[in-house]
Amino acid sequence: TIRLRTPWTLERLHASIKIRPSTTMRLPILLGLLICLCVGAFRSSLHLTAPPRSRPRRLRSSHCATNTDNEEWDVVVIGAGVGGLCAAAMCQRYGMKTLCLEAHEHAGGVAHSFERRAKAGTFKFDSGPSLLSGMSSMGTNPLRQVLDAVGTADEIVWTNYDGWEVYDRSLPADDPSSKFRLTTGASGAWEAAIERKAGKASREAFTQFKDTMMKEGGLSRNSALLPPLALRSDLGAALTMSPYLVKFLKIGMQGTLLTGPFTESMDKYGLHDKFLRQWFDYLAFALSGLDAAHTQAAPVAYTMIDLHDEGAVLDYPNGGMDSLIQALASGVVKERDDVESGEVRLKTRVDKLILAEEDGRAKCSGVILEDGSMIRAKMGVICNAPLWNMARLLEGSLDYRRPNEKVMEAVREVREQADTMEMTGSFMHLHLGIPADGLPDDLDCHHSVLDMEDDITAEQNLVIVSIPTVFDPSLAPEGWHVVHAYTAASEDFGDWERLIDRGFDNGKTDKANDYQRSAEYKALKDEKAEALWIALERIIPDIRERAARKGSVVEVGTPLTHRRFNRRFRGTYGPAPSAGKDVWSLNGAKTPVDGLLACGDCCFPGIGLPGVAASGTIAANTLAEPSAQRMLMAELRTKGALQ
Repeated sequence: TIRLRTPWTLERLHASIKIRPSTTMRLPILLGLLICLCVGAFRSSLHLTAPPRSRPRRLRSSHCATNTDNEEWDVVVIGAGVGGLCAAAMCQRYGMKTLCLEAHEHAGGVAHSFERRAKAGTFKFDSGPSLLSGMSSMGTNPLRQVLDAVGTADEIVWTNYDGWEVYDRSLPADDPSSKFRLTTGASGAWEAAIERKAGKASREAFTQFKDTMMKEGGLSRNSALLPPLALRSDLGAALTMSPYLVKFLKIGMQGTLLTGPFTESMDKYGLHDKFLRQWFDYLAFALSGLDAAHTQAAPVAYTMIDLHDEGAVLDYPNGGMDSLIQALASGVVKERDDVESGEVRLKTRVDKLILAEEDGRAKCSGVILEDGSMIRAKMGVICNAPLWNMARLLEGSLDYRRPNEKVMEAVREVREQADTMEMTGSFMHLHLGIPADGLPDDLDCHHSVLDMEDDITAEQNLVIVSIPTVFDPSLAPEGWHVVHAYTAASEDFGDWERLIDRGFDNGKTDKANDYQRSAEYKALKDEKAEALWIALERIIPDIRERAARKGSVVEVGTPLTHRRFNRRFRGTYGPAPSAGKDVWSLNGAKTPVDGLLACGDCCFPGIGLPGVAASGTIAANTLAEPSAQRMLMAELRTKGALQ
């Protein structure tokens, strides 16, 4: 899915201090809190404690624990997805000895990479998102800010490029209007493409809307004023947010607009053009798995800056997305002064949490692994699992022989949160290694294929394609391409659920996968993958013939694959608005269990690489001292790495 830089503005503070915004009371409550505690923030700034400096170190990860009997760390992070790795790296940066546990053989979660060997050679595939921006230089992208904070940003070499192709399946392939290109920057190329596709009136409407949104003080500009590095999920947020009080005041009543659906922004600023409304539905869906009527305005508003600002570019990491994941993991294991090196431990599955009552509240003090070994966490456990999986993990951790009412009550509260949170659909994936002979030299890396006249959320409507060997030929044998096509958040898991042994997903992924050998599963894979092949034929008409050649690779991933490898409940992409809500309302890092924090796409600010990076940052901030957080922010601002 297209992953662009997501902003966090007014809603950042709501989530970080567990305040639910209402239409009329948001600003008075928040302003009062910030103003009242502003003096305290100033006093604390007089005796800040610097986070420890670091020495470069090679990445270290292990496939199993060497000695887990009575093992103790400051922080234990469950899950090495992007959110979990960001949380672990930031905790380590703050001087907390941190262990990150991952059940998979690869780190990265949904963004992990994998290899396949064929007669032609070795192919390296990205399993998920691969379209990013704001990563190749210091700026406001929360994921880039984590890399700058932990000192591993320079480990990645980036390729910059300026757009992607869009194919409208509502028109025949030979119709010139069926294909157009989104070009980043302010050259006018995108506006010209709009005019060719939809007419002069559409171009003029877009220009007017863009100018309104992106002007100084406009919704897009104000959406980027507050960084997640300033947030935390306790009242210490008033101290760390105080340097941004003036910027916060600039947002004014736009906060209500930014946290509402993007359709309200289009309505307010008079954008009624049919094509442009369809376009922003597509852009919103690519960001969140939801249409513009159910996607918060903030990420879409800031994406306009990412795409249309002067000099705007997109970024791809040389070596594939694994280069990004390794840089995050390197931030965990890097040696630093005054703290021992952290660790990313792969193929290590957490079976239970250590729960007890302490001071009248439920408390988590560590984890129990699948082999029964116990690991204590002195400062806290951060869970990168989706909310539905975390609820199942908590329930499996209860001692029903000696039940504790406080612990049971906290676990029930998490279960209620999980049961009331709706979810988006799942994915179909097609990974190909194909011969590159005869393909054009100017082939774009990224492509989107959809029927613009259909509902963007319709099953298998949007297919997103990446061909990263356009930028990095080393990902495939010489003379070959790797291709990744997928339907984003539109697959109905109900079509697949009956194939699970129990006939339903209870939130726990079993090792046995008998369905993979069934004829029914193989037939359903072929049926559902057909939409991906048809979409690819718009880009490479002879794609099937190429995939059939000797030495080629064909791998099909299903919602069950997504569920099993990424441990995603019902294979979901992520959260959706609860019943009766226009947009989602997500919790912050704190949970009803003391000592247990959460990060990932089910936490504020939500889906997307920047979003989960922000959630991991907020979780780590919450465990750190506000003074250390403020010192790190000051250091990054001095370097130009923080707004």
